[in-house]
Amino acid sequence: MTRYYKLEGHTPVSVNFKEWAVWRNTANTQVIVSVLHDCISVSTVFLGINIGTAEQPKIFESLVTGGSCDREKRFYSTWEEAISGHYDLIIQSIATTPPSDLSLS
Repeated sequence: MTRYYKLEGHTPVSVNFKEWAVWRNTANTQVIVSVLHDCISVSTVFLGINIGTAEQPKIFESLVTGGSCDREKRFYSTWEEAISGHYDLIIQSIATTPPSDLSLS
């Protein structure tokens, strides 16, 4: 099973541990971060380590901080899935967090 990946543009490429470690030292692994109403953030990053299976690698992660979805994580195989999932988490977080919990300052 391929365990390590680096990004070439938005494309994950399988590499060995040494290549991954060298790449990781200088890589920007942040895909996108969104802050909603100063009380919810959604961050999506490229992990570069497969926590899924060989058939369906999970090498991107989104994490919600704050709101009703606090600490919810989702994992993805591709850059496109990660971006789409990130926006899905934003919608879910806004839709399920009571308005009184959203800071509008």
